[in-house]
Amino acid sequence: MIEKNENGFSWGSLLMSILFFIAAWKAFRSPIEILMTLGIFFGVIAIVQGFLSIIFYPAFRRIFQLNPWPVIVIGIFYLLIGLHLIMEPSISLTLLPIIFASWFIIDSIRNIMIAFRLRKIDKRWFWINFILGILGMFIGIFLISNLYVAVISISSLIALYFLVGGVIRLIDTFV
Repeated sequence: MIEKNENGFSWGSLLMSILFFIAAWKAFRSPIEILMTLGIFFGVIAIVQGFLSIIFYPAFRRIFQLNPWPVIVIGIFYLLIGLHLIMEPSISLTLLPIIFASWFIIDSIRNIMIAFRLRKIDKRWFWINFILGILGMFIGIFLISNLYVAVISISSLIALYFLVGGVIRLIDTFV
């Protein structure tokens, strides 16, 4: 929360709400620019996630006492996708919906694999990872079967995030 003046009004929150509303409007009006920017952003996230998968491979091996080789394969996959998205941002217009849906599926497979290894350690986390993994698989399969829905979903989710953020900050301006 940003500081309020003596009347309980926050100019900072008002400014942030205006910026969020502008971002929402831009996201609704320019889905192509949003997809390209999101492609670069996902590229950075994929690189970080790929490095972390590779770096934490020994820890996974020690904790689960098995050879979690899929963690390395997925880590390398994330690195390659991330580098490609950063080096060729225009490719994200075509590939981002496929990558977005595939990411759901691949990450869900990883969650399900981890869930089965957590089953012996903690039943609660097993069920949480397992259910979220199955849900992610269904979402990924739905998105990959209808790429137009994936494109609209990506742009709309970003726009809705900014719209909700703008409303929250506008409320914070006066409360």
